[in-house]
Amino acid sequence: MKRARDNDGFAVVTAIVILTVMTGLGLGLLLLTDSQQKASGREQAGETAFNVAEAALNAQVGQISRSWPSSATETRCTAETTTETNGCPSKKSLEVGYPNGASGNCPAGAKEAWGSASTNEWTTYVRDDLGESPIFNSTTESSAATYDANGNNKVWVRSVGVVQCRRVVIVALAAAQIVSTTFPQSAISANWFETSNSGNKVIVDTKGKASQAGGVSMRCGGFTGTEKEIEEQCKKWDKVHGQVSPDTTTVSANPSSAFTAAQRDALKTQAKQAGTYFAAGTCPTSLEALKGKPTYVEGSAASPCELSFNGGIGNSEKSPGFLVIQYGTLHLNGKAAFFGTVYAVNAQNSSGVVVEVHGEATVTGSVVVDGNGGISFGSSKVNFIYDPTAVNELKTYAGASATRNSFRVLPANQ
Repeated sequence: MKRARDNDGFAVVTAIVILTVMTGLGLGLLLLTDSQQKASGREQAGETAFNVAEAALNAQVGQISRSWPSSATETRCTAETTTETNGCPSKKSLEVGYPNGASGNCPAGAKEAWGSASTNEWTTYVRDDLGESPIFNSTTESSAATYDANGNNKVWVRSVGVVQCRRVVIVALAAAQIVSTTFPQSAISANWFETSNSGNKVIVDTKGKASQAGGVSMRCGGFTGTEKEIEEQCKKWDKVHGQVSPDTTTVSANPSSAFTAAQRDALKTQAKQAGTYFAAGTCPTSLEALKGKPTYVEGSAASPCELSFNGGIGNSEKSPGFLVIQYGTLHLNGKAAFFGTVYAVNAQNSSGVVVEVHGEATVTGSVVVDGNGGISFGSSKVNFIYDPTAVNELKTYAGASATRNSFRVLPANQ
């Protein structure tokens, strides 16, 4: 028969075994928890990096919406390179939403596929789509032009977000929004007009090659007298000799400004992007320089552009232009020829001749003068031939947006 003391120490051994098992389980749970926390941290960093990349992409599209990249722009935009005037996103606006920045603990020299360091919290790139949209090819796009070089109104925007060394790369195709612009369809519109020649001939051809004749519309503001006397003062031409044919002359209260300031600004922006903008203090020196749709001549109140040409050709019948003169006048003489629309804003508020076409000079298109300014014709041949093509084809830039179904999250190596 065994005695009780033969079991001495059994309880201690059992307790040690149980304690060891519990300790192991506890350590396992700690390791599991730590692993899950790290995985959760990586996932959260990845989500934040995606949000940063998306915010930067939207900010870059916003910049494009303000000014379409029709000429070379910044190769790579980061918080360090943005000047807020070079087409890059605003550093301040992105810092408001994501103020912590990228981690400086990333491996030394770590860069994303297109060369931006991992210490940059965000990076954006604008590249021409090479006519392959909606297919994005990272290899070819990385070396593409940084603007809409092919002129198809589409560019790729690639954005990189980095948070705690977690990197997310996204891309979207941005498209320019081009809209038709409403502009007076009149052949001639001003406060008054005149013909200085009394010959028996057509000087103003209001039909030209159009499907129907364009109107010659006068506002007749600032003139006094009876209705007939006012009309005679603001429409000075020889009806007997058929100088305006067909006779579409009217007196109407058409707006004294054909375009709003915002519409003119849109045209000015387009001209700047196309290289057809003449800033104040710089006036075109030849009719050939007035080539484009639009061409914008700024001038100034102190120094309006007095454009006077005795020869030369501006644009062509097949490709008419749209000329905007903010401060200044236009005088065509000799055999000068302009194809397209002449729009004189008359910001200098002149009540005299703002557009003059004399000699054998011609305008084939339309002429519109704002304010109290007038138009003068007079020659040995037809000075004006109506053609609404330039007005019908006029379009303005109304911003940009990412095209549907073009958004992609790219692999890290793209």
